[in-house]
Amino acid sequence: MRITRRRLMAGAAGMSGLAAPALAQPGWPSRPVTIVAPSAPGASPDVFSRILTEPLQRRLGRPFAVENRPGAGGVVGTAAVIRAPADGHTLLFASSSPIVVAPHLRRPPPYVSPRDLVPIVQTLAGPSIIVVSREIRANTIEELVAELRASPGRFNLGSHGVGSFSHVSMEMFMAETGTEMVHVPFNGGALLAQGVMQGQVHVALFDVLNGAPLVRNGYGRVLAQVGEQRSPIFPDVPLVSETVAPAVNSDFWLGLFAPAGTDPAIIERLHREVSEIMAEPANQRRVADASMLAPALTQAQFQAKVEREWEVWGRVIRERNIVAA
Repeated sequence: MRITRRRLMAGAAGMSGLAAPALAQPGWPSRPVTIVAPSAPGASPDVFSRILTEPLQRRLGRPFAVENRPGAGGVVGTAAVIRAPADGHTLLFASSSPIVVAPHLRRPPPYVSPRDLVPIVQTLAGPSIIVVSREIRANTIEELVAELRASPGRFNLGSHGVGSFSHVSMEMFMAETGTEMVHVPFNGGALLAQGVMQGQVHVALFDVLNGAPLVRNGYGRVLAQVGEQRSPIFPDVPLVSETVAPAVNSDFWLGLFAPAGTDPAIIERLHREVSEIMAEPANQRRVADASMLAPALTQAQFQAKVEREWEVWGRVIRERNIVAA
C-alpha cells in the first residue's frame, strides 16, 4: 500500500503550515488533557508517558493525566484516540508496535497510522539485542546464520507475543538471511526470559534493559543488535545491518501522537514543549537508565519515519503471513 504525499497532507490537515512559526490556538488547552497509553500500567508507554504529565501541566496551565487503555497489542487504545475529537485534548503516547506493526495483523487494518494520526514527537528510541541460549554454538551473528541455515526448523525463536516488535523483527531477519526457526510466542518479557533460562528458547530479541541480565548471569550471549545505532551498553556488538542483513535496522521507539486534523499550531507547541522536557538532565538520566536514547528528531522527520516503517512492517507481515492470534 502506497501512502501518497497528497493523502498524507490531507489527513494531517495542513501539516505543512508547521514550517512557519505559530502559536497554539487561543484557549488551548481549555480543559484537562488526556494522554492515552495503550498498554497496561508498568509497561514502557505507561512509565514514560508519566514523565511528561507534571511538566506539561506546569508549562501549559492545565492538568495532564495518563489513561491506560490496553488491548489487542495497543490497537484498542490507539483506535480510541483516532476517534476522539481532534482538538488537542486527547493524545496518544505509544510504542512503535501499535503504530506501525499491530494494525497490519488484522485484515483490513483497523486504521492507517500515517493517515489517521499526526506524529508529534519521538521521545525515546533504542536498539534491541539478539540473545542466544547456551544450546547455540555460534559466537558471531555470521556463525548464527550459518548454524540456522544448516538446521532449518531445529531451533526455537522466542518472542513477546504474536505480532510483537520482537516477533516481526526476527521474521524480517529470517526472511533476509534465508533462515527458519520455530516461533514460540510468550506473554511478555518476563516469561520470554524464563523460556531462555529453561532452554525452551534458543534465539530471542530483547530490549537492552531486559536482555542484559540474561547475559550477565550466563544464560545467554549477545551476538548482534537490531536498530539504527549501537547501544552504549554493548558498543562492541555489531548491528545486524552492519553484518548479515542491511534491511533489518529499525529501533524500538516511543512517541506522542494526536488525531489527524489537530491544529498544526498545537502540534508545534507540543513538539517544542516535550522536546525541552526530554532534554532536561533528570530525564536524560532516566532515558540512559532504561538503556534507551533520546534522538532529537524534528516533527517532519518523525512523521517520515512513521510513514516509512508503516510500509516496511506491512510488507513483512503480509509476506510472512503473520496474523493476530
